[in-house]
Amino acid sequence: MAILDEIRMKNNLSFLSPPVWLLFVLAGFPQLSETVYSPALPNIAHNLATSNQLVQWTLSIYLLGFALGVFLWGRISDQLGRRPTMLIGISIYILGSLACLMADNIVWLLLARLMQGLGAGAGSVLTQTIARESLQGEQRHRFFSMAGFAMALSIALGPFIGGYLTQWFDWRANFSFLLLLGISIFILVSMCLPETHNKSSAQKVSLTEVFKVLLKDKYVVGCIWLVAAVNGVLFSYYAEAPFIFIQIIHLTSSQYGWLGSTIALAALLGSMASKRLVKYFLPSQLIAFGAIIMLISSTLLVMTSLSNLISSHDKILSVILILGPMMGLVLGGFGFVIPMTLSTALQKHQNVLGTAGALFGLSYYIIMALLTWIMGLIHNGTLLPMPIFFLVISAISYLVYFGLIRDKPN
Repeated sequence: MAILDEIRMKNNLSFLSPPVWLLFVLAGFPQLSETVYSPALPNIAHNLATSNQLVQWTLSIYLLGFALGVFLWGRISDQLGRRPTMLIGISIYILGSLACLMADNIVWLLLARLMQGLGAGAGSVLTQTIARESLQGEQRHRFFSMAGFAMALSIALGPFIGGYLTQWFDWRANFSFLLLLGISIFILVSMCLPETHNKSSAQKVSLTEVFKVLLKDKYVVGCIWLVAAVNGVLFSYYAEAPFIFIQIIHLTSSQYGWLGSTIALAALLGSMASKRLVKYFLPSQLIAFGAIIMLISSTLLVMTSLSNLISSHDKILSVILILGPMMGLVLGGFGFVIPMTLSTALQKHQNVLGTAGALFGLSYYIIMALLTWIMGLIHNGTLLPMPIFFLVISAISYLVYFGLIRDKPN
């Protein structure tokens, strides 16, 4: 790394760009960790002799740990550098995955998931910080469009992988997979990730002052909600969907896992569209487009759930009636809202990017954890809580756009 630092200083560079494929891996693995054991939730509840609600909260507490990790690692990376901080975070993720694998009661599993989320937070905040440091303008927008697809793809791949692991082995196989994934990523980061932060220029930044500045920036506040809302909808879906598809519609774990491909397809279509449209429309206009798609899709989901057509008697129709609107939610959210908000939210705060990114991530992940906790709280074994919850989130997001995002100069 001394050679890389010397190159940076000689060429007056503030960063060296890591391989883009590695950034996509680092952006995606935390989301994969959240959803891979989604098909196993009913089995975990039975095996650990606990309630469905408490098992759903293992997703919420992961996001809470993730929020703390995003803040911690973003802050520390300004002093230690991005690369060593990433390695420390992934090491904690590996230990958390091992603890999940060994859990024999719900309390242990909840604490292990908190630790796992804490470590995984490094992958999210540091990847975003590196991209914001390294890329400018349309190039940055396009990267975040593809990163949005990478995140949605990893979220969708989780149930697919987890469905087969649960069906072929048992729920612990999912955490064995995550343990091996963490070790592999640690090796890749050790070999391929250069130091991208010029530590010689690092300065001590007042956390309180940066927080005050961000709170006064209504665009940042709006972006915090929108990022949390989109992710909150998707993670709440993966908290609730296993009970709908497996217990109500009577699909197998592997069949449920295959449904994630439709979510990935929706994210891909949205990402491809936003990559093209960013040449012709302002980011705030694309955010508006995504928010409208989410509102329409969540309304359709409520209507189909009220139609009494969803049951185990017609599995194909039931799956279509749920997944059609969900694809719209993912297309609008991960295709347009997420890329544009992540790309533009901190443009005015480049001089304190690590700390600002830490506070930004902490804020929206706390809201995400709260949203998934509410999903578990209102779970009652019927179809209606999820679509109504998504409609409320989408409606609030639409209002947030008009109140905080629309008039922002691009």
